Amino acid sequence: MRTYALLPALLLSAALVAQAPAASFGDRLKAERPAVEKLMVDLQYPEALKRVESLLPAVKPAFDKTNNQTMVQSTSDYMDLCQTYRLALETADAAGSWEKALDYAKTAKALSAESYAAIKEPFTQTIAYYVQAGARAKQVLEENDARIKELKGKSVLDPGERQELDLAIGVEKEQVEDAKWVKFFQTYLDVTKRESETYDPMVKVMEDKLKGEVNQVEEYKAGKGDKLKWVEAVVSSPAYLEAQGDKAGKARFLYRLAVLDPESKKVQHQLDVLFGRAPATPVKAAKPVKKGKKG
Repeated sequence: MRTYALLPALLLSAALVAQAPAASFGDRLKAERPAVEKLMVDLQYPEALKRVESLLPAVKPAFDKTNNQTMVQSTSDYMDLCQTYRLALETADAAGSWEKALDYAKTAKALSAESYAAIKEPFTQTIAYYVQAGARAKQVLEENDARIKELKGKSVLDPGERQELDLAIGVEKEQVEDAKWVKFFQTYLDVTKRESETYDPMVKVMEDKLKGEVNQVEEYKAGKGDKLKWVEAVVSSPAYLEAQGDKAGKARFLYRLAVLDPESKKVQHQLDVLFGRAPATPVKAAKPVKKGKKG
């Protein structure tokens, strides 16, 4: 019977991958997400942003290309980190910190692109290896199919037959493992590639929002290009605030104005009114027109 070499020991084992410790970025994000989501529900967007920003690393972790195992771990770490930046993007957008939101979107895009570029070639080669190994195992089993069935059909095997059958069973197991590893590495490639493409529209959305705002400021007749005058005019017009829809929309609108003009007392007053910390300024009733005496 034809023998089949075992897979090289230097490659990842299923047990080793299964027992790999969870990525620290993922752990921290999982622990903090409920509190962040609660702040978002309560419309406390700036506080939510601060909470997420505390999770961001001061220095980008290096992508370890030493071997398949380290690349799998680094890919997972980068995915978790990208998800953290994505949450930072969402909270920054809601908090009115659009410039930060754009930076976070770009950072996530760059990280995901770096991760995909790092694993594209080596994982493609690994997949090819397991495809070829699986094909060889299949060939061995097909060529020895009759003998394997004969051995499996015997109730008692002599030592030589036992060894022969054990070898065949080993090849069957390897064929299954080969297919599993092909799927494993292909999934990492597919997910990482898809992840690297999800941030393009996010970057564009934030760029468009910032460009649109710049255009509005430039078109403001009473102070072209003066964002502080524009903020003053916008916050002084009830129609702008009402056009934002529900409370969440109004909060986002006012938080953005507060970022543009942190010193604006009118913006802060409107935020206080929105959250019930201050009474709304009553609308002054129009004075009745006095009728002249008839002559």
